[in-house]
Amino acid sequence: MKEQSKYLKILGNIDSQNEKGVNQALEKEGFYSKNQGFPIASLQFELTSHCNLACKHCYNNSGINNISDAMTSQNWISFSQYLVEHGGIFECIISGGEPLLFGNDLFKIMDILHEDGTLFFLITNGYLLTKEIADQLRKYRYHKIQVSIDGVTSEYHDSFRQRNGSWKKAVDGAFAIANNGIPLKIAHCVTPYNIHDIDDMCALAYSLGASSIMVGELCLSGRAAINKDLLLSNEQRELLFQKVRENISRYKGKMGVKCSHSVKEGLERHYKSPNSGAIIRPNGDVRIDGMAPFVVGNILTDDFAEIWTKKIFDSWNSPQVLEFINSFDKEDRNYSFINYVEGDVSI
Repeated sequence: MKEQSKYLKILGNIDSQNEKGVNQALEKEGFYSKNQGFPIASLQFELTSHCNLACKHCYNNSGINNISDAMTSQNWISFSQYLVEHGGIFECIISGGEPLLFGNDLFKIMDILHEDGTLFFLITNGYLLTKEIADQLRKYRYHKIQVSIDGVTSEYHDSFRQRNGSWKKAVDGAFAIANNGIPLKIAHCVTPYNIHDIDDMCALAYSLGASSIMVGELCLSGRAAINKDLLLSNEQRELLFQKVRENISRYKGKMGVKCSHSVKEGLERHYKSPNSGAIIRPNGDVRIDGMAPFVVGNILTDDFAEIWTKKIFDSWNSPQVLEFINSFDKEDRNYSFINYVEGDVSI
């Protein structure tokens, strides 16, 4: 990609943990303009709806059935080649489900984009993240690899993610990533049952060699809608914010500590920069955002370049999208339409 050096220079001058600052800098240089086609700033590949865990809070309801995804490995490989041929993407966020279930096909997809200069952000539960896999992942360029660890001990984490042994595998996998010199981000979900462990969780992340940890409450999406006991009260939310502030100070200059942004704030930022990204789902649907249930096409039946240049930007001004964003209450929950519980909306 001809503009890759320009993109990397912008990122190199800004703290990568400051997502708002990164987006503002990229927008200033014209990366998110309405007229921008390719290269694309960021795309998220939800490679699969399948998962080897059954987390109580899963925001996109992954792993609840055994149906075959419409997007096969070959479809993802072909789509990656298509993107490169049309000008490429600066960042590819790879998620699922659990993306490591793709096995060697994951590396085939990453190789295609890597050779074109793409940076990666890989999101995994860590269950399959062995030392051998971590060694294979070392060859690529990353913003970060994110591993989810939801407890300081196996007892809570394994219960929350509903698989024995998952905590140890996540911890060992996270350590292997950091040991390979890859920027490691720990994602930690805070619930009423582990809210008093935030200090210990930050200490665990630091001991694993994490460059950052993101702690945050659950959003009302997916399986959290049927496990509402996992949602924080206002008082618990204030305690979360207090603990984040304390740990930001404690680990200043050593490890980034951040609280996940609110869903509404994230959608409002994306509204201001519509071309900052989109999500390709396991059925081929192009979703405008992971937290907004709006679909603007399908890469198995539509030309993605047409979708990107003619639909993504304007879709954010749809009355349905604006109504959805404005329906979030002061607790950052939208009870009028629960994401990944009710069906997606084509616009």
